[in-house]
Amino acid sequence: MEEPYYYGLDLSWDITQISRYNRRTGEPESVCISGSQQELLMPAVLCRKKATGEWLMGQDAIRMAARGNADLMSGLLKRMKTGETAAFEERSFTPEELMEQYLRGILAFFRQCYGTSEITRLAVTVPDELLEMKAVFVKLFAGLGVEQEKLLFLSHSECLMYYCVNTPTELWLNDIALFDCDEENFTYIQLSSSRKKQPIAMLSDSRDFTKEYVEYAVRTQSPERKAYWFYELAMQQLQGRPVSTIYVTGTGFAGGWADDALRKLCDGRRVFFGQNLYTKGACQAARMVSDGSAKEFLFLSGDMIRESIYLKLYHDSAEEYVELARAGMNYRSVFYQSRIILDDTGEIEFLVADALKKEPLYEVMILEHPVRRKNKTIKLELTLYYADRETPVVQIRDLGFCGEESTCRIWEQLL
Repeated sequence: MEEPYYYGLDLSWDITQISRYNRRTGEPESVCISGSQQELLMPAVLCRKKATGEWLMGQDAIRMAARGNADLMSGLLKRMKTGETAAFEERSFTPEELMEQYLRGILAFFRQCYGTSEITRLAVTVPDELLEMKAVFVKLFAGLGVEQEKLLFLSHSECLMYYCVNTPTELWLNDIALFDCDEENFTYIQLSSSRKKQPIAMLSDSRDFTKEYVEYAVRTQSPERKAYWFYELAMQQLQGRPVSTIYVTGTGFAGGWADDALRKLCDGRRVFFGQNLYTKGACQAARMVSDGSAKEFLFLSGDMIRESIYLKLYHDSAEEYVELARAGMNYRSVFYQSRIILDDTGEIEFLVADALKKEPLYEVMILEHPVRRKNKTIKLELTLYYADRETPVVQIRDLGFCGEESTCRIWEQLL
């Protein structure tokens, strides 16, 4: 059997990390990007040699720029977000062109390290603010020879979930908390699971404390005050929640300023500190999506809906339920539209199956002041969409029938 190549790529604001799945150990392994430095955390920087035009990245770029032989360029993801260009020797480069060179270097490293450019699946995680730029990254990877079907894009919350379900079960029987801190950002993620039915539902809730972090922790010159702020924030988030496992990640925790606070958080909880959680979670996702084991779980994060919605219909004299929306879909992408004909009824029935509850809920939409036509001559257009993640909306519109004009009547109901 040909060996699969599963990779996890964490493109964070200031660093990049890569992991590859090892079939022999059954675990993702962090990849040393620079053989000379055994570099696991690669600075997200790029430079272009003045003499030859060759592109370098990471520590190689920093060393070349320090010798005065190249101009160093940082903030690659921020430039993707803002559209800011960069100039090298009087030539301007777009953020997309810079990122293309950066990704080209990473893919070249795969070939150099493993002797092949083969990729079974590459899972990429970026800060949540950049997930909407997925199409841009897909285009960049396609230009570098990595087809879309081999790519998987994940939020940090999703990486956490994939990482946790591959740890011992006792670590995620109760809730899980994660604190992520770099030089400018601070994020808290809480993860819970529901085993009431299959597949097992994993639910995450993310909160951004960057504003508070910058206003208080970053500006203070006292590590003690910074640690006090972090501990108080952590206890506020953990209060009343059955959190038994805490993960701490991010370059912002370097220097040991939070060590005392972390020791206090260990009271009744297990605390893990490390920098490779997202890349290893992404790598596990690449493997699980490819081998089908991801179907054992329902991963719900961010803007994903928690329920599946079905429409009750009759077809060939048999009752059936047609899926309109599926738990795990982004609420913004839910838009179902269909045409139906009423058969001696003024009611439309729906089944709402919440992934976190055992029993489904049956909803009935009563069409008040119905259209007056003969039976089976009332044709309606049904539309389902979400106003927000928690609010599914059903809209029914009369279409008329066989040349008979529509009454333009519209019904709406929240499910």
